[in-house]
Amino acid sequence: LMTMGEQAVIGIRNLQLYEEQQKIILGSIKSLVTLFDTRVPTAYTHSQYFSRLACAIGQEMGLDEKSIQSLKFASLLHDAGKVEIPLEILTKQAKLTPEEFTIIKKHPLKGAQILKHLEALRPAIPIILHHHEKFDGTGYPSRLKKGKIPLGARIMAVADAFEAMVYGRPYRERISIADAIKEIEGKSETQFDPKVVE
Repeated sequence: LMTMGEQAVIGIRNLQLYEEQQKIILGSIKSLVTLFDTRVPTAYTHSQYFSRLACAIGQEMGLDEKSIQSLKFASLLHDAGKVEIPLEILTKQAKLTPEEFTIIKKHPLKGAQILKHLEALRPAIPIILHHHEKFDGTGYPSRLKKGKIPLGARIMAVADAFEAMVYGRPYRERISIADAIKEIEGKSETQFDPKVVE
């Protein structure tokens, strides 16, 4: 009984340490997000609901807890690579030139390079790297197609488009939830994974 009691105490302490570690990781990620967001005006960043939306889609699709956590980390940090993009391009309200769009398209790779050294974020890196891929293979940076795109990235693509339409951007008028859903459904199988759209 004494041995079992001691093992139970060790087990509880390990669980407490794990929970503390998770809080430290999440706190560090939130600090990074705040740091990145100080460079870009809030009108050009995601709403506070974006990460919750991406994770809710993942939960609805039956993802396990580890996958949801990777999706959460990726959704908070997926635009980290924009820290290296000139502000005049990031905040431009007119249509981007082909040269400017080429610069913007580098941000997923830059973000993956910035964050790859953080061990806790390793499972989130493929999501960050491929969140601008399109289901039909016309996205960037790797022109991946269908199931070759990490599921988390396919989820984030839908959440990103929905959030941009519903909350609006300086370069795009906001639309109703019903219209946003209709537009996303219209791009099912081309831009978006139909299972995620569903």
